[in-house]
Amino acid sequence: MQNLNYFDYLAIAEIEYKRLLSKYPELTKLSKRELDVFAQLLTDKTQAQIAETLFITHSSVHFHCKNIYRKLELSSRKQLLIKYKDI
Repeated sequence: MQNLNYFDYLAIAEIEYKRLLSKYPELTKLSKRELDVFAQLLTDKTQAQIAETLFITHSSVHFHCKNIYRKLELSSRKQLLIKYKDI
């Protein structure tokens, strides 16, 4: 198995990001921080755990969640999980 360097990982991440956006173009509406929260919402973490993981306050997570749901035209985390279950 070949050892990957930093730039290899960046190239792989860029390819994956483009693949993701081709399937879900609405994700371009999200800011960098909203994408961070979005990724955490796909896990089983609570909002408090997400805040701890991202080193932000619980109220910031709540604020970002409201913006994410609005931008993606969703009304709950359950809808988000159903729509983006294959990510």
